[in-house]
Amino acid sequence: MGLIISDAPHESLAALRDSLNALATRGSFSERGLREARPEQISATVPHPVFNLTLDGARQGNIEAARSTGWRFLLAVDERVLASAETRSEGGRQVFSHVNVGPFVSGTVDAVTVAERIADADERQLELRLLNVPALYLMSVWLQPSEQHAEDGVFVPIEPAPPGFEPNRAYDRGEFTKALRSAAASVPEAGRDDTQGGG
Repeated sequence: MGLIISDAPHESLAALRDSLNALATRGSFSERGLREARPEQISATVPHPVFNLTLDGARQGNIEAARSTGWRFLLAVDERVLASAETRSEGGRQVFSHVNVGPFVSGTVDAVTVAERIADADERQLELRLLNVPALYLMSVWLQPSEQHAEDGVFVPIEPAPPGFEPNRAYDRGEFTKALRSAAASVPEAGRDDTQGGG
């Protein structure tokens, strides 16, 4: 039925636009294409809500425990995606978080392309989300179906993906939770940061 791209909250968009305008005016972007662009040339595209899953949640395969943390956007100049940007919830409001120009950016573009094909062939409406598991260095497109299919879902790991996950491959919920449990079981208690991450 097609991929659902939800509208980001006005507060999130306003925080993003104010920060992007300030960065563009000062020429503070690290990515050359963004640094040389005028503020009006930078488009915030493909908004998608971000959900963070802790290491404990991954060990349990409990995707329902993923917490909504904000919104992520793909930043484009002349229709070419150059970076991602995020807003986060803070004190009950949305504030600007960061801009990322790392490999997860092009990886997201590829994963969204896969997601669009999946959604076009599916009879359900699928909402585009991002699942972030910082302790595993895992980011995945999360296609969440409508309420009557809430226990279902499709996951497309974003490249670069950690061992045990094949990037740009569609996983159903059962396959994905099994891979989550396996990957999380190998992480020591005092291992990777369980709260930060993203791209």
